[in-house]
Amino acid sequence: MTTSDLRLLDSNILIYSHQALSKFHTQSRTLFEKGLRGELPLCICPQVLFEFYSVITNPRRVTSPVSPKEATQEVERYLRTKNIFSVYPKDDILSIALDLLKKYEVKDREIFDLQLVATMLSNNINRLYTFNHDDFIKFKEIEVLSP
Repeated sequence: MTTSDLRLLDSNILIYSHQALSKFHTQSRTLFEKGLRGELPLCICPQVLFEFYSVITNPRRVTSPVSPKEATQEVERYLRTKNIFSVYPKDDILSIALDLLKKYEVKDREIFDLQLVATMLSNNINRLYTFNHDDFIKFKEIEVLSP
């Protein structure tokens, strides 16, 4: 398998998979479990894990927040998973991000979506699973997939 076969999981997939009361829990969990079984070539990156940690420890963002210790254990578990791969920003991420900034008018927190897209492109990944379809649809370089 090449990195171009991989599909990146957005943080909301991990968050909803973790939060049993979420209306997206079943869809997220099913997708994640397909990755765990090796049925879908899925990957994660540091930004996704940091966002996941931030949200699941925040009682204003989730109905069942966890302690920092539990969140750290979850992140470690994701990193140890054999069939869901970890990808990392490469040396060219800044030049890719600057090219995207010139092409798309992003502002405020949209820069983090752009950073995620730049990480994907840096790793030759062009498919993203997310429930935030509208946040990424402007980026023509990637395909936005719904679970």
